[in-house]
Amino acid sequence: MKKKMIGIIGVLSVMVVIGFFMMNRNKAIEVTVATVEKGNISEYVEELATLMMENQESVYAPTAGKVTAVQVKLGDQVEKGDVLVRIDAQQLSEQKMLLEAQKAAIMAQYHEAIKPVNEKEIEKLELLLTAQERNVAEAQRKLENSKKLYEAGAISNEEYQSAVLLLDTEMNSLEKIKLDLELIKEPISPNIAPRYEAQLRQFDLQIQELARQAKDFVVYAPMRGTVMMKEVDVGSYLQPGAHIMELGDKGQLYLESDILVGEIGKIEIETPVEITNKDLGIEGIKGSVRKIHPQAFSKISDLGIEQKRVKIEIQVEDSIENLRPGYDLDIKVITDSKENVLLIPENAVFQKDRKTYVFVNENNTAVLREIQKGMESQRLVEVISGLQEGEEIIISPDEKLKEGISIQPL
Repeated sequence: MKKKMIGIIGVLSVMVVIGFFMMNRNKAIEVTVATVEKGNISEYVEELATLMMENQESVYAPTAGKVTAVQVKLGDQVEKGDVLVRIDAQQLSEQKMLLEAQKAAIMAQYHEAIKPVNEKEIEKLELLLTAQERNVAEAQRKLENSKKLYEAGAISNEEYQSAVLLLDTEMNSLEKIKLDLELIKEPISPNIAPRYEAQLRQFDLQIQELARQAKDFVVYAPMRGTVMMKEVDVGSYLQPGAHIMELGDKGQLYLESDILVGEIGKIEIETPVEITNKDLGIEGIKGSVRKIHPQAFSKISDLGIEQKRVKIEIQVEDSIENLRPGYDLDIKVITDSKENVLLIPENAVFQKDRKTYVFVNENNTAVLREIQKGMESQRLVEVISGLQEGEEIIISPDEKLKEGISIQPL
């Protein structure tokens, strides 16, 4: 009887275990599903790009000096040739005035030297010569008398020396009149005019050089554009070559971005670019790569890691309002894209034995399905084979999910 009871208890235990197993086997697991749909997918390189001006030019001080006027303010629009800055040119003006005065003096001498013989001037000098000869004769007579009186002790030595000095003075005046008369009677030397003309040309060249230098004391706009930066104020003292201003054309903008060397090989000229910036409300702006710089350079990342990068330039194809140079925008350089392909969320895919699988919902039952993946991007996976459009796949399958288990799609 005891053995019979033990047998009955054993059978009951087995039946309880089997019943418990069947109950759990038939209990549905709640899962999240997604539908296999067709759509577009693209691979891209995502980076930050800086807005640059197409035409930008720095303005430098052409000479040293104190700034007397700044004609523009930050943000002003200027035309090519507009005056930007004036530098004190007082010293230059003084030099020019001195040269012009010296030129005028040489010009007067030149005119005097080449003027024709004046007969009346000759007659005047001849009369002066006759009168001066009489003065000399009278001075000689007085000197002879003074000598006799001095030797006789009638006059002092000072009185005698005065008579000597008078004769010397009258003789010098006579010689000057004779020389003036000879000069006015002589014909003009052929070397006099070229000599004066050469001096006048030299003055002209010096004055022209000062006029050229005067242009350096006025700084003009080299292009049409906007004053983007100003580093000079009235009273500033400039050295030659000092940076004073930055001009740029805000109407023509492009983007610059630094791409990792490992990704630059995917990018070519005319590769499409998507431009966005959530803070500025920019979305769906199109562009294209217009230039890839030939040389890589080192750049420290935000994490302090040195990276090799290559600079690219991006042409903005759509107009963007209210943008300023220096703004940072998000870009996606589209390296590959496909249209109208089967897509599923990436968190539905898992690896097993080096193969790719998903769980498919077939009549509320989890069925394991091997697939072949294609392009992956933006948390989506292209399915090349293994699934059909409209099928449901399970999102984020966990370890509880086994093939054949009943599921309750959410």
